[in-house]
Amino acid sequence: MQILVIAATSFELQPFLEVVSNYGQCDILVTGVGMVATAFELGRVLHEKKYDLLINIGIGGCLDRHVAIGTVIQVVSESFVELGAEDGSNFIPIDQLGYGKSKFTSCLLHDKEIRLPFLKQGEGITVNKVHGSTESIEKIQKLHPDSLVESMEGAAVFYAADKMTIPVIEIRGISNYVEKRNRATWNIPLAIMNSNKALIKTLEYLNDLH
Repeated sequence: MQILVIAATSFELQPFLEVVSNYGQCDILVTGVGMVATAFELGRVLHEKKYDLLINIGIGGCLDRHVAIGTVIQVVSESFVELGAEDGSNFIPIDQLGYGKSKFTSCLLHDKEIRLPFLKQGEGITVNKVHGSTESIEKIQKLHPDSLVESMEGAAVFYAADKMTIPVIEIRGISNYVEKRNRATWNIPLAIMNSNKALIKTLEYLNDLH
């Protein structure tokens, strides 16, 4: 099984890069931060080579304070929550405008939905500007009450996977809560360490399934 492991930065993937030679079925793609960079790089690479699975790994913010910093989440659906139009104080998603869809889920791998039994699952939102004000956070939670993880790339990977009919797994280590910017409460090293451990465990799990 040929797998493409995708991260926004090499920093988020560093522990795995030190052992990637043990996983010959994996190619690495570092896209740069954000949806545009991710979409461009995925379009380029997926045009050149066929893959059986995409794995997006990185850190993210959590919308639920009951989830501990450092927890690793398998994001099972992703939404472009800024794609649409404003109508006064209201937001009209691209779906309602009739120009596409904003939410994507993984397709099947070996006719089975990919749910990693050793990780907590949750929905993700993808943004260009991470939320950092009480007003905007309350608004996004009202519009997307089931969302758990915020990132800047996830939905772009899910979109590419959907268009190319490739299964996708997203793994996010929680580095912070979605709140007014407060770096004192962040733990990026823990989120990276735990998410990379989860990536290795995922590859071993998939190998056993295969």
